[in-house]
Amino acid sequence: MLKRLKDHYLIRYTNDAGFCAHEFILDCEPFHKYNIEVIDIAKRLMDYGFHSPTMSWPVPSALMVEPTESEPKEECDRFCDAMIQIRNEIQMIADGRLDKKVNPLKMAPHTMQVCIHECII
Repeated sequence: MLKRLKDHYLIRYTNDAGFCAHEFILDCEPFHKYNIEVIDIAKRLMDYGFHSPTMSWPVPSALMVEPTESEPKEECDRFCDAMIQIRNEIQMIADGRLDKKVNPLKMAPHTMQVCIHECII
């Protein structure tokens, strides 16, 4: 998972070879300049069916990803896909293609009721 996400997120506390222990930390502080906080990423993960990893511990403004051995590889891949898509949305905000205040991250989670209501109108 670290290998898939390292090109998209700042990873904290890896060794000289780029490896980590059984968990790794994604530093989300660089996104503050785009008005994105770690809670926005956590709420956006709900839209993909995931509970947020541990937030802001042991590093403020970070997510500590700690996959368990019982999760199938497909589920870990799905989590990585979601995190990469979220990072792409952050890049769209950075590029000015999405508004800093009204965007998929700031408006998350997108409940079924909200989604259906928008389709009916």
